Amino acid sequence: MDQIGLDSGLSSLGPNSADASAAVGQSIVGQSAKELGQADFIELLVAQIKNQDPSKPLDPSQFMNQLAQFSTVNGIQELKTSFDSLASRLSSEQSLQAASLVGRNVLVPGGEGLLTAGGSMSGMVDLPQQSSELNLRIVNANGVEVRSLPLGGHDRGPVQFQWDGIADDGSTVLPGQYAVIAEALIDGNLQAIEVGIETRVESITLSQEGSGTMLNLASGDSMPLSFVEQIK
Repeated sequence: MDQIGLDSGLSSLGPNSADASAAVGQSIVGQSAKELGQADFIELLVAQIKNQDPSKPLDPSQFMNQLAQFSTVNGIQELKTSFDSLASRLSSEQSLQAASLVGRNVLVPGGEGLLTAGGSMSGMVDLPQQSSELNLRIVNANGVEVRSLPLGGHDRGPVQFQWDGIADDGSTVLPGQYAVIAEALIDGNLQAIEVGIETRVESITLSQEGSGTMLNLASGDSMPLSFVEQIK
């Protein structure tokens, strides 16, 4: 705990109070006057008041100010300790939660995912309002659209989708990174809608720089645990 010096308070005291202070101070083993805690300060203050020089009475405001400083320092230190303890506990719980996701699929934002050989890509579009027409466009790493998926009209809320890796011409596309772009017709206006992609968690990284626990995904991307929208 941070300590506050008492030099300014002791300098205004008479000889009797100084002797009393010395007697009290001797009972505080291993501590100097500048290292006294709040309880020791109060004990010392009481002894000084009892033995003050009548011709030079103590200024009560001076000691009350120092006592207030002690209370402030103690309060800040206790608050910091509480926050540190809470942060440590939350970090441990977050790490355990992230570790339990290794090998499982999660839904993450971004609209990009990895199509494996013979595999498929799944995800979700969350419509903010009812849409009369929802369309998905699948684009490869070169920016070329390989598939258009009309999903029809849907009410407000999540809409699941799955792409089997087949192009518009019926051929099977090559494995690799693909982006899914969603557009919905809402109240006569075409709007871009955020897409969540389902991907597998390969491993986790415990960050030491305050960015939180990172998930290393099968797509090769890394994403904070807090970004996970669903756990499959």
